[in-house]
Amino acid sequence: MATNRFTESILKELENNEDGSFYVKNNEGFAVLTVFKPGKKGRPVSVRQVVEKLKLFGIENFDQAMIEKIVRSADGKEYKISEWTGGIPEDSKIEVEISNDKMKAYITIHPPKNGGSLYRYEEMLRDIRQQGIVHGIKESNLKEMVKNQSFLSKTLVAEGTPVTPSQNGYIKLLFDTSGQPSLEEDHQGKIDFKNINIIQKVNVGSKIAERIEPVPGKMGQNVMGEIVDTDVEKPANWKIGTNCKLSEDEKFLISEIDGRPFVEKDGSIKVDEVCFLDKVDYSTGNIDFPGTIVIEGPIADNFEITSKGSIIIKKSVGKVFLKAGGDIVLSGGFMGRNGGLIESRSDIYAKFVEQGTMRAGKSIFIETAALHSQLTAGESIYIQTGRGELLGGDIVAGKQISVIKLGAVAETKTNVMVGIAPDIVEEMDRLKEDIAQKTDILKKVEQTMNTLKEKEVKNLLSDEDKEMLKKLSDVQKKYQSLLAHVKNDYTSLISNYEPDENSYVEVEKFIYPKVNVSLGKGKVFNTELKTIEGKRYIYVDTDGNAVASPVPPKNYKKKEGQAEKK
Repeated sequence: MATNRFTESILKELENNEDGSFYVKNNEGFAVLTVFKPGKKGRPVSVRQVVEKLKLFGIENFDQAMIEKIVRSADGKEYKISEWTGGIPEDSKIEVEISNDKMKAYITIHPPKNGGSLYRYEEMLRDIRQQGIVHGIKESNLKEMVKNQSFLSKTLVAEGTPVTPSQNGYIKLLFDTSGQPSLEEDHQGKIDFKNINIIQKVNVGSKIAERIEPVPGKMGQNVMGEIVDTDVEKPANWKIGTNCKLSEDEKFLISEIDGRPFVEKDGSIKVDEVCFLDKVDYSTGNIDFPGTIVIEGPIADNFEITSKGSIIIKKSVGKVFLKAGGDIVLSGGFMGRNGGLIESRSDIYAKFVEQGTMRAGKSIFIETAALHSQLTAGESIYIQTGRGELLGGDIVAGKQISVIKLGAVAETKTNVMVGIAPDIVEEMDRLKEDIAQKTDILKKVEQTMNTLKEKEVKNLLSDEDKEMLKKLSDVQKKYQSLLAHVKNDYTSLISNYEPDENSYVEVEKFIYPKVNVSLGKGKVFNTELKTIEGKRYIYVDTDGNAVASPVPPKNYKKKEGQAEKK
């Protein structure tokens, strides 16, 4: 009994929600209309629906008032409304379309002509199966098409089961691989360069990487019932560097030493030895170490430190020579006194730099100020905390330069170049070194010549001295000519390079007079007479002009983690 009551309630609900319906058929040369009432909650048939169907069948000679009366009564009876003036009745037809990958099938219903029969659900299901469509049939869509008689519109009636792609195996690193120090600002906008956590340490036996096994995919099936193969999953292969070994099951990579984990450019994983030094001076000599070097104390002037890994120094340095394949991090600053060189194939971090030369394959990050220095970065230069000053010197960056103040109130000449490709930067560095070497040789030659000329004035020159003076004069002329040519090459290079179209200089507060910004191809922006206040972006606009605009360039991207300054 309970089942019967439930069934009755379902049927009653369906009956209440059923929409009204109608059909038009050709009965012995007459158009016959039948209209059915809707359920209590259903929608009735409208006159417009009937008229549109009649016009579709080519029936135009009918009584509109009669149609309205039949629709209102909706009594399910057949009424002759007009002669059927068309030709021979033609039944409704379907057009089946299957996608190229056989994963989808569509049906378009063409209307009957001259009172022909409409398609029924069973007929439609039979016909698509006869055309080979046997999988993923959407029966609800078919029923909806039959119910609404949706003519001339393409409807999805079958959809295959898609392939589930396999997932290749991969190596999961169990340490931070960003290689970036933690540059977090305090409430005053300052960065503590003494606590940037760039050195990641692992101990003997530590797991530093895990091999994740591949996951097989699942085969699919198209609407024709054909199996669609998935791709074959691939396992990950280990690339093992120095000081590492595999676990017995080859699932984990294990460190064999206490050191610093690192990923090489070729994807191999290694652990660098870490060399800790209290200081570098005559007691240690120059340092050349394949791993990471950490120096707690001072470094005496003119000493060299070379590493294939990173160099981390806890104090400020003077006229020193640092060269690293990885990052170079100074918790203090660099006071080069127009000497020394800090060179990294990766990034350089320092609290400040004064009268120093820095070259970074990637970017340079300065906490407070860069004064009268030579800075070259393949990517970007950032001086955006503390004073954020960039004044004096020659500054070159491949992509962007971001500072708070550019130049100085005292109108210090500051030369900036941005948008230079790495190969041009390398050539510039080579030309600079060539200029410096030739200038040094020329200086020594001229000093020696001056000494001999002083002897000549006093008639103290020997024949050998006279011959030497003549040779030195020839060398002087030669090097003056060579130096002029190299300087000309350098000038041509910086004025004609093709800039990166996305390059720009970002200045937070002030651009002072005597600032010269080169953007390549003769595009130069300078502030000869006045200070520019407020945030500015210096770049080449769409008209090809070098401008300092409060509007950022089209491709401006805020540095990740950079807060908007107030």
